[in-house]
Amino acid sequence: MFRSRHLRFIIGISLAVILVIVLFALIVFQPSGPKAKIPLPMASYAGNSSAQVAMLIDGPVNAVSLHNQVQVVVSNSATTFNIFSGYDDNLVSTHSYPMSVASFHVFLRSLEYANFNSGSNNPALSQASGYCPTGDRYIFSFDVNNSQVERYWATNCGGTHTYDGNLNLTLTLFEAQVPNFQEMTNSLNL
Repeated sequence: MFRSRHLRFIIGISLAVILVIVLFALIVFQPSGPKAKIPLPMASYAGNSSAQVAMLIDGPVNAVSLHNQVQVVVSNSATTFNIFSGYDDNLVSTHSYPMSVASFHVFLRSLEYANFNSGSNNPALSQASGYCPTGDRYIFSFDVNNSQVERYWATNCGGTHTYDGNLNLTLTLFEAQVPNFQEMTNSLNL
């Protein structure tokens, strides 16, 4: 009987040690895959006055005097349309249009359906500059509380990109937030 009790004690201690080692290994060697940046659906941020989504169209690489960029920034209070010239963010023109929490909610839901928050966070592709030099680069971002939650880009040249959402739908949605978008951009080198 003494041997049986002694043997059970040794087996119990051994199992406990093995269990501690396994738990330690699981904690230390936990896989660190990509984590979702946005904990809630985008539309849930419609009431947050610090939330905004933006699209920047960066035109072809050319002379400073010919280079243009167009930016559309949408929040729950306004849509802002900016035109920049050159490469140093020289603001040429800005227009603001009213927005509401309800309209921002619908806009964010539409972006969700366009898979706006789908893309690659590969650090080697964090910057779009230099890609598609004869075409346009489209940079999309989502900011909350003055912090960039997401940033992806694509081009109209195809090939390398980080944005995996529906590019045509996303462009259409942003352009539709600015009355007369086409007329205001027709004369630009985009």
